[in-house]
Amino acid sequence: MNAPSSLTPCTVAVVDDDSTSTALLSRILSRAGFAVIVYESGEELLEQLATSRPDVICLDVELPGIDGLETLRRLQAVEPHLPVILFSASADAVRDKALGAGAFACVDKTGGWNELRAAIERARGI
Repeated sequence: MNAPSSLTPCTVAVVDDDSTSTALLSRILSRAGFAVIVYESGEELLEQLATSRPDVICLDVELPGIDGLETLRRLQAVEPHLPVILFSASADAVRDKALGAGAFACVDKTGGWNELRAAIERARGI
């Protein structure tokens, strides 16, 4: 897939406490032309929204502190139009809850990062 077509790169916030996953996903998304910001928790993301608003959020379901679904609910209360893509090793088990809570998509973390990247591109209309 080609890099995003606009001159200003799409900014993607990746929220995951697994440093191996975030490093891999950051590398994949950066190579695809996205600007990436990494957060280790939902709380950290929510605190930073006042000063840094990404274009898309990729949010792990299993996080320390508030989990991904609760983070999504809180995001929907303050930024209802911000696309949020949840990802999880058990995406099938949480898909209905995630989509019902307002997620743009719910992607299986173990199914490969290309599916997540494609969901990001769909969320931004790229």
